[in-house]
Order: sequence, then structure tokens, then C-alpha cells
Amino acid sequence: MEVGSKVFRRRWSLDDIAYDKVDRAVIADNRDWFYLLAASSFVEILSDLYARNLGDYYAGDDETCAWLAYKWGPEEVQHGEALKRYVLTVWPDFDWQRGFDGFRADYAPYCETALLGPTRALEMAARCVVETGTSSFYGMLTHASPEPVLAALAGHIRDDEVGHYKGF
Repeated sequence: MEVGSKVFRRRWSLDDIAYDKVDRAVIADNRDWFYLLAASSFVEILSDLYARNLGDYYAGDDETCAWLAYKWGPEEVQHGEALKRYVLTVWPDFDWQRGFDGFRADYAPYCETALLGPTRALEMAARCVVETGTSSFYGMLTHASPEPVLAALAGHIRDDEVGHYKGF
């Protein structure tokens, strides 16, 4: 995507993940992995709410708004979609949509522009802390995963999160 003089590209896509090679036998019986990954998919997909709020908050800062709309927001949602697909590959009987709908109902009230930092600078600092935490989380998943496709997926997400830290 090109906006003005900026070009926004994703580093990877869902087509780059070998979902057909997931080794369900090494992970499917582990409920901890199920909860970690399902919850992560919910949070990541709901980043669209956060991206819109940040866009409103930074209105007038065209460079930041373009980055949020065409880079950060879409990549965060892609993380959620990739994790969702992984969860449904490993745990096909999980009613993901029902779980997501309940999570969204509980989580959405905390995703309002009025709840962002008191200044733009402090909000940027808060985003840096969050991106540092998520890059560490996905780095841990990369190293701890008993399943190679998940390790690769988590590595892609970790790399994106490091880039997001740099963006903020």
C-alpha cells in the first residue's frame, strides 16, 4: 500500500504459514497452549478497535495516522487471523466465533479514545511498552513451542512487534 511518499508492505502473509504441516499430536492435548493462543487471537484481532482510536487521537498527524491505518493496524489484525487459523487447525471443534464474541463484549468498553494516555507523547510511550511486551511474549512462544509451525508463526509475529516498537 502506498500513501503519499510512504509504502507500507507486510513482511509475510497467512499463505506463508504451513498450516497443512501442523503436527497436532504434539500440541492438541495441551490446554495451556490452547488458552494462550485462543486468547492471543482474540486480542490481536481486536486491534482494529485500538487502531481506529489511535487514529482519532492522532488526528492531524498524517504520517502517524497513515502508519496506524496501513501498517500497524493491518499487521496486528493479521496476527489475530493467523493465530485464529492455527487454533482452528489444532482444535477444530472450538467455537472460535462464540468465544470471540464474548471476549469482544467484555473487552470493547476498554478500547475507547477517551481512555488513551493524557498526552500524545505518553500514549506513544505506552505503546512502546506494549510492543516490547508482545515481542517478548511471541519470542517466548517461538522458543517454547513444541510445534514447529507455531514456532515459525510466533517468530513472524515477534519480528512484526519489534518493528511496531520502532514505529511508535
